Order: sequence, then C-alpha cells, then structure tokens
Amino acid sequence: MSERPDLVVTGTGVISPAGLGAARLWEAMAAGKTFFDGGPEGDVGRPAAALPWPTAAVDSSEIGWPAGPAWANAGKYANQSARWAVAVARQALEQAGISGETEDVRGGTVMAVSSSGDELSDVIPQLASRFRHDPRPLAKFLHDEVPDYSYIRGIPSQLGQFVNMASGFRGSNVAAYGEAAACGTGALALAVRLLESGELDRVLVVGVGAPLTVTGMAAYDQDDPFGTRATTGAGPFAADRAGTLAGQGAAAVLLERADAAAGPARARLLGCEVLAAADLPTALGLAVDGALAEAGTAPTGWWAHGSGSVRLDRVEARAVLPRVGGVPVTGSKGTIGNAFECSALIDTTLVVETLARGELPPLGLVDRPDPGLVGLDPVLDASRPVPTDAAFLVTALNQGAQATSAGAAVIAAPRSATDHGKARQ
Repeated sequence: MSERPDLVVTGTGVISPAGLGAARLWEAMAAGKTFFDGGPEGDVGRPAAALPWPTAAVDSSEIGWPAGPAWANAGKYANQSARWAVAVARQALEQAGISGETEDVRGGTVMAVSSSGDELSDVIPQLASRFRHDPRPLAKFLHDEVPDYSYIRGIPSQLGQFVNMASGFRGSNVAAYGEAAACGTGALALAVRLLESGELDRVLVVGVGAPLTVTGMAAYDQDDPFGTRATTGAGPFAADRAGTLAGQGAAAVLLERADAAAGPARARLLGCEVLAAADLPTALGLAVDGALAEAGTAPTGWWAHGSGSVRLDRVEARAVLPRVGGVPVTGSKGTIGNAFECSALIDTTLVVETLARGELPPLGLVDRPDPGLVGLDPVLDASRPVPTDAAFLVTALNQGAQATSAGAAVIAAPRSATDHGKARQ
C-alpha cells in the first residue's frame, strides 16, 4: 500500500450569523456574543421570534455575487444557497491564491447540501418521519411517495457547478446530500479519499446549511426537541440545556495534497472518518477511533458538535471522553446554532483560525456544565492558550432520536510557518 499523502488546508471561507469569514465568528465566540433571536418570550437586545424556537440567522445583505457577463447570466438561476456557496468558495480560493481564471483538471468540488432542489425542502422531512413507521422497503417507499424520484438520486450538484465557475476546477463535481452526511464530515471524508487515491490534487469542500422551513423545524422538533430559549444556561453541555439550537450558514475548506499545494498550509488534516452503525454512540465511537488511528496522534483539544440537545450532548460526551481524556472542549453552536448540513465544516474553519491565533475560544451560553458529564473540561468565559503543535478532534452527529451516523476529523497545526508543498507549474 502506498504511503498516505500529507493533506493540508490552504483556504477557508465562512458565512455565519456573525458575518463573513472565520475571523469574525472566532472573535464573536471569544467575546461571548451570541446571535439568536429572542424566541417566543424575547431577549435583551434581540427581537421576539415568530416561531417557538430561537434561530441564529444570517444577514444576507453582505453577500455579493461576482461581476461579469457570465456571472450575470448564471445569477438568473442561482438561489440563495448557490450565492452562499459561491461566496464562501471565493473566500477560500482567495486565501489560497487561486484566481479561478484557468481550468484546473486536477482540482474538484465536493458539496455538502440538503436535497438537490428547493421543491423538496418541505417534502424530505415529512418523508423521513413517515418512513420510520412504514412497512415498505425504502426504495419502494421513495418510488411511491416522492413527487419526482430522480431528484434524490446521486446526481451532480447544481451548486457545485456555480462553485466550479469560481474555482476553475474541472476534475469532479459530486455531492454528499442531506444531514445524513454528518454535518459535512461526509463531504470532507469523500474529499480525503479523492486526494488519497491520487485522482485529484486539490478539492474544494463547500457546505450550505440553508434556513430551515417551518415544516422542517417542526419535523426535527418532533423527533428530538429544539430549544425554546437561547439564554445563558441553555448552551451545549450546560446543566440546564433543553434542546438543539438552530442556525444557518455556509463554509468552504480547500484541502490539497501538500506536494502540490498552491500556497502555504494553514493546517494539516490528519484523519477523517464517517460511519453509520446500529446506534449513534457506536457510530461516533467508531468514527473517533478511525480518525485518531489515521492521525496517529492524541488530540490536545476537542471541538465538539455540542448541539444543545439534552440527549445528543450526553451521547457525544460519553462516547468521546473515554477516548481523549480531559482535554479542553469548545463548540460553536451556543454562538450560532446548528447549520445542519455544514456545521462540521464551519467548525473546521474555526479550528484553523484557532491554530493561527493560538487560543481556544469559549463555549457560548454556558454557565454551569452538566455535572453528569464526568471528565468534561469546557472552555468557559475566556479563551485558553493552545500549544504550537496543537491537534484538535472535531466531532459531528446526525440530528434526531433515530440517528445512526457520525463523523470525526483530526486537524493539526502546520509543521512550521512556511509549511507548504511545491508550487504548481
């Protein structure tokens, strides 16, 4: 078996309720800010929500669209998700010094998105809920019930076509559809395999967690309750947390083979695994074991999924803590909520930002950690310093009481400030 190539992150992009870029989100976490509306009762400085579940929403007014005739024409067909995808992709490409002006057949795109058409955004959650109690085989159920079955087959992503316009990448355009891809780690793992196989030299992984519909939120809430408040004490791993906190956003991670990287490495991706099993604790444990074994190193910190769900936070802590010990833990969802399809990609960009700054920001909306989570060492109130050779475990869980898929990745600091591969010819 050939030696595994070194894989490096050379660019990242983020759209979140904190604004554009990982830096703004990291700084918001460090300052203890959160971006939720006030829920049904309202909150200090935030308006009351029309729904019973507070949501951290993106301000789309900052998000532009590229100029030029080709982009003007493409813009006629670009929905909000496409505009977010292009925006984060351009952030990552700019960091890596890639203009996208020439075709690159050794570069490709992997998308982490929801169903491949807005027309299914109301249908899919209903189908998922109904199938749990339906005796028909899945293939038969989908054939009978889905308005146009072709839309949920493994077809290339239209959003990926827009991203490829920005990057010039022509090597692939594939997608990991749905929250079943473990919040974007499925797309990240697919990118890793494309690079390890030698098929590609660089892959732009882009995820979009679009605003949930009322139907979608109601379906999720019925399965595993959403939180009805986003105040101090309701954050991830908090003793008084009461449900998943919802959010939205988009993220891009440019992953390259180190020997062909376009520019300096911002981080190294040492391992990535996504698994489904009979139950979620088993899936998460196996995913963490696989990522750590591939990395060959113990993490110095843990960037947790930490959705705020009473059950899922407990599952996550009890699966991960025996494997990593009492390392410092943080997470983003107490600040910006869970942007389902891409939350792990957002967390990956935040780990890269943490490695650059040398500090780990605190969890949001946590005052008293759950005493039942023995061994948990949450970062609270102020950032903590991290070692120069830090490595972080990132974990991700599917949402829902019947979820059986989870993902994990290990991301480490670059070997040196000038760690990079050979420039492309």
